[in-house]
Amino acid sequence: MKKPSTDVLYQEESTYVDMLLRKSWSMRIAETVAFVLGMMILAQFFPSNDTTFKVLAFAIAIAVVGLAPFLYKATIRPVYKLTKTHLIVSISGKETSYPLSEVEQVYEGRHFYRLGGKKESLMVSRQFLSHLNERLFYYHKGNKRR
Repeated sequence: MKKPSTDVLYQEESTYVDMLLRKSWSMRIAETVAFVLGMMILAQFFPSNDTTFKVLAFAIAIAVVGLAPFLYKATIRPVYKLTKTHLIVSISGKETSYPLSEVEQVYEGRHFYRLGGKKESLMVSRQFLSHLNERLFYYHKGNKRR
């Protein structure tokens, strides 16, 4: 495998909004499980038709969805780097480099990409995604001419 170019064209740490809107399926599932557990605990103390139950259920939903990105940012600290030839993803301090030949957009205009054959969600801004798509375009266009 070719060593990635060290000239970083773009680098971005995931922001709260990026993590809120573009989280992976596993994160969404974890949030759903946390919400269901919270609801099960809440149901032990209040009847489901009680106003207190409804208010607390709403508070649990807001807490799980609204606070989870802060928890993700503190624990996994995602950083994305784009070079001329590679996309470098750092999650929880573990850096993985993907040659652009192994990076492919799964859904047009979305944040899902196939990285090394595995579908991943990139928790980055639209600006970073547009730079990545532009880089992929030039990379594939350049390789077709050879």
